[in-house]
Amino acid sequence: MSDSKKPKEQRGTFWQPPEERDRISEEGKRWLEENAEAIKAWNDWVDKNGLPLAEYRPF
Repeated sequence: MSDSKKPKEQRGTFWQPPEERDRISEEGKRWLEENAEAIKAWNDWVDKNGLPLAEYRPF
């Protein structure tokens, strides 16, 4: 069932119970810690080279 067809209570993290939001938050924190080196490398690359495809951005 697509997210838009689910009852409002079951869509996205806003409607999830606090303990579920906390679990997701912990997973997010763990993901950031595990990927910190790759995130830093990407940010360094963008600082040096600019955003990929930036020339095609209309703004």
